[in-house]
Amino acid sequence: MRIRPISRPVVRRQFLLTLAVLLASVAATFSLSGCLRTAWPAAEKPAYPSTLSGGAPCGSCEAPADLSWKTVIPPPNEPGEPLDILGTIYQPDGVTPAQGFVLFVYHTDVTGYYNKEDDASHPRLRGWMKSGADGRYEFRTIKPGAYPHRDTPAHIHAHLYGPRYSERSIEDYWFKGDPRITPNALARMKELGGEPVILALERGKDGVWRGVRTLNLSRPRVRSWPRARDDRRPA
Repeated sequence: MRIRPISRPVVRRQFLLTLAVLLASVAATFSLSGCLRTAWPAAEKPAYPSTLSGGAPCGSCEAPADLSWKTVIPPPNEPGEPLDILGTIYQPDGVTPAQGFVLFVYHTDVTGYYNKEDDASHPRLRGWMKSGADGRYEFRTIKPGAYPHRDTPAHIHAHLYGPRYSERSIEDYWFKGDPRITPNALARMKELGGEPVILALERGKDGVWRGVRTLNLSRPRVRSWPRARDDRRPA
């Protein structure tokens, strides 16, 4: 039996089809600039954690790749009194340091606003710290201002997340001596499922306020996140 040779047009079509598939594969891997493009599977993209209340900023969604155990939040020349807060994150036993956990904090500026639009979901002053083997964290910022036209005490919001521990809001940092800390203010926070930690601050000779707060993974609770604001920054 004589084998019929494949015609040139058929061979040419097969070659062009193979070439098209190859070029499409290369285009999917490389950008037009020639740089390698990493295509993350949808399952690996950071998602808004179910343990956060809607409206709260997602620290784990926007965290920088490389995190240190300490950070400086405000830019140079940020108005306000400098404030250092440090502490240790412990496992539920209260003795073992919790390694690899991220503390995300954010707060208002000295005037009591989160940014020009006063959008608390995208705060301007924010920072991340990742605990090392000793569980320590530290951040330098400025003392936040209280919300204008409201009696809510000045505070710093905080989230915590880490291995097998999804991001969640933990108790706010409040500051001892704030005249806005009243029984009514504490009662309102309790209704929201929270109990703020009131830090005693000491001012050093260098003019920096300092405070210490220990965190324990057995104590943070999921709490609601109040969004009612009637004091938006004027245009």
